[in-house]
Amino acid sequence: MKLTISIAMCTYNGERYLREQLDSIARQTRLPDEVVIGDDCSTDMTLEILENWAKSVTFNVRITRNEVNLGYEKNFEQTMLRCRGDILFPADQDDVWLPEKLAEMVKVFESEPEVGVVYCGRTLIDQDGKPLSERVRELYFNYHPTDASYFLADWEAEHPDCAGCMSAIRRTLVEKMFPFPKPWAHDTWVYTMAPFYTKLKTIHRPLMEFRRHTTNASALGREPDWANGRNVYYLTSVGQFRAHMLLREDLRHQLESRPDCEYKSHYLLYLAAQELHFGNRVKVQDHFLTHFWLAVWEMVTGRYFQHQQPFMCFLFDIKEGILNLRPKRDA
Repeated sequence: MKLTISIAMCTYNGERYLREQLDSIARQTRLPDEVVIGDDCSTDMTLEILENWAKSVTFNVRITRNEVNLGYEKNFEQTMLRCRGDILFPADQDDVWLPEKLAEMVKVFESEPEVGVVYCGRTLIDQDGKPLSERVRELYFNYHPTDASYFLADWEAEHPDCAGCMSAIRRTLVEKMFPFPKPWAHDTWVYTMAPFYTKLKTIHRPLMEFRRHTTNASALGREPDWANGRNVYYLTSVGQFRAHMLLREDLRHQLESRPDCEYKSHYLLYLAAQELHFGNRVKVQDHFLTHFWLAVWEMVTGRYFQHQQPFMCFLFDIKEGILNLRPKRDA
């Protein structure tokens, strides 16, 4: 059975890179049945570019301009809910899709009806479209370390990235899962909750070029982060844990409200273990004199060894704890 395809694109002041993304969609070996666009109150030439492009292609293009700025999370939610195709492809405004992206990913859905979400691989390009030498996986671990966040680490090993632009989703699944609650983004909500409903599959071959530049919505593209290299990891490992506190609490509530299954049990155990390990690391950094021994305990128990460089993480916590002993001057 041939499935219909919707592309759900969100735009906001995207005139610099938008044409290249639109051209890559028009060059697909299997064209979409529709492109549904949600513009989030752009003030540049984005709408004009979209309207001119819509006149030049043979498939249906529906453009909606939001009355107020929704932010990328809710803009994607509303745009995806307006789609009519069997398979939905979320699209950013600044990437480049390889010609076979739609065809290769839809082929999985057509041959494997038990699969509800498919991810593809990607390469990185800079703001000028030139390849970036850093490996995606290394950067992902550096800036979004799964061992410090709400992602289940061993699940991430099978599906290395949950970026929405790399995904395709059955519309029936979107109808079950959306709307999603704050503070979730569409891609993390699908990545984390979809296993309750369906199977996920990854095509590891790159099918798109993921553009990183100074105005990306995700922190992975912002300068001067590129220059910091591996050292960023030691900061973000605990920093991500602190930053994700509210999201982890909501995740636990979301998990507990769903039917019991192996995935749910495993995830709740993982979150509890992360709370223990990172809770101890935070105490070492914030209250070194009374809790320095917890760093030694985390090393003895082996929990530091969930990290790529356990001894460096251990030393980083000791250093931060000592530095925090210094009297803080008033601003």
